[in-house]
Amino acid sequence: MNLLQRFRLARARRNCRLPLQQRLLHQPLPSPGTRVTDLEMIALDFETTGLDMARDHIIAAGWVLLRGDRIVMASAREVRVRNGAAGGVGQSAVIHGIMDSDLDDADTIEAMVEHLLPELAGRAIVAHAAMIERGFFASLLRRMGGVPLPNPFIDTMALERHLIEAEGGAVREMHGDLTLDSCRARRKLPDHQRHSAGADAVACAELLLAQIDQLGGAARVKLRELL
Repeated sequence: MNLLQRFRLARARRNCRLPLQQRLLHQPLPSPGTRVTDLEMIALDFETTGLDMARDHIIAAGWVLLRGDRIVMASAREVRVRNGAAGGVGQSAVIHGIMDSDLDDADTIEAMVEHLLPELAGRAIVAHAAMIERGFFASLLRRMGGVPLPNPFIDTMALERHLIEAEGGAVREMHGDLTLDSCRARRKLPDHQRHSAGADAVACAELLLAQIDQLGGAARVKLRELL
């Protein structure tokens, strides 16, 4: 862990008022020079009622652990979350397929945080279009008295753009060139169950490993090359 990371962790501990997160902020973060073979990462996916982080809600979270270039499938988990919005899931059900009735016996948002936060401690976080997971979780943690995660975030969408452009290609965003499905298809990865938080987390993990392979393999690639 470098000096800047130590400073950020110390500042986060000072500002954090969420006891669970406060304890976990004592775990060191991986340094940018760490090789993938020595990394532990969590691939994370949220299903939400929309994209407005101030108004919309997380209704499902899925994650899976990567140890180096291996996906630990036994660690894969999906947690559905009760939705406190007066209007229910609304039109977002068309995207993720989760109905209000599916959330009747779901966990509270606090329970989801208790499950998820320990999995993230001291690890890099992987997500496709990571600004969604990073932003929603930061907003949620602030409401609970916590602080935004200081963990390094690997965005497989941004990494895909870099890889395409590095080979002289062009990204056609209006054609969906950077969706998770498009990125996986480009690398001949098989179809997966779409818009399930757990399945999307595993799909994102598989995409990252394919991208790492293109960059030279887990034994050569360092964390800084993925950020």
